[in-house]
Formats: sequence, structure tokens, C-alpha cells
Amino acid sequence: MKFLIELAKAIIWFVLVSAFIYVFTDANASLKIVVILAAIAWIIFLTVIKRISKSKLPGGIRGSAIQGVWVLEKHFRFDPMLKKYESLPVDPKKNYFEFKGSNFRSGDFDEEDNQLPAEYSPFSINGDKIIMESEFFKKADWKWKISKGKLELTGETAEPKYSKSQFVFSQKR
Repeated sequence: MKFLIELAKAIIWFVLVSAFIYVFTDANASLKIVVILAAIAWIIFLTVIKRISKSKLPGGIRGSAIQGVWVLEKHFRFDPMLKKYESLPVDPKKNYFEFKGSNFRSGDFDEEDNQLPAEYSPFSINGDKIIMESEFFKKADWKWKISKGKLELTGETAEPKYSKSQFVFSQKR
């Protein structure tokens, strides 16, 4: 079905470009206006379709920013005695999060920078909280934000009482 939609879009783009070429080479003014209005209507249609598809994702349009593969860049653990975050070593080629639709997975990369298989689990977004349905991630309250193009996930477990970590991910292109 997705192939057919993309094929229809390509055909419509081809027709519009052909119409533009014809109209701007040898057509009257009223036909030029019709073609321009059709092009504007097509652009508005595509924008609305994209916005509707993004609004169906967890967290709506704001949450759509989390979609994709994110590579771990920094890891911090909160030290309750010092009352600040301390940096922990990270192998940036190892850990990733992938958010795809309403599912996520977390895993590692192989030597060739390909994602190793990992099981998808559902997730949802409620404001700045991510509710992950994976048993491992259910043990913590997760908050998220995107700051300067980086995804920051902060997980706080109930036990031990002061266990808190922050992870900073960059989006893999």
C-alpha cells in the first residue's frame, strides 16, 4: 500500500511539473493561475497528510521528533553524596535506542556499525515522560527532552532510592 501511495505522489509531481512547463512556455494567464492554484493545493495536501501521520505517533507532533535511531553519546550517574551528575565511560559505537512508530528497541551495534537484533516493545509518551513497556525499562521513570539536537533520557529507579542516570543520545543519520 505504501508503494502505491508513493507511486501516486510521483505521478502527481510529474503531471504538475509537466503542467508548469507547458503553462509557462505557451499558455494564457487563466491557465497559469489554475496550474499555480493546483500546485498550492497539492503542497497543502501533502503538508496536512504529513501532520496527520505525525499526530498519530506517541506524543503527537512533539513526540514525532523522537522517531529514528539514537546512538549513546554520554552517560551520567547521579551521586547523592555530591548532589551532582558524574560522567561514566561510554563506547559510542555500542548502545542505541530506536523509536519506530509506537515501538522502541534498545541494543548494540556490531563491528560494521549495523544494529544487532533486539526485540521491539511498545512505548507511549505523556508530556515529558516515556512509558516503556519493556520489563527492563519499566523499573524506572523515564523523562525525555531534545536539547540542541540531542535526545536526553533521564531514568530514575525506585530502588535503590537515589539511583538516577542520564543518557545523552545523538541521532544516527
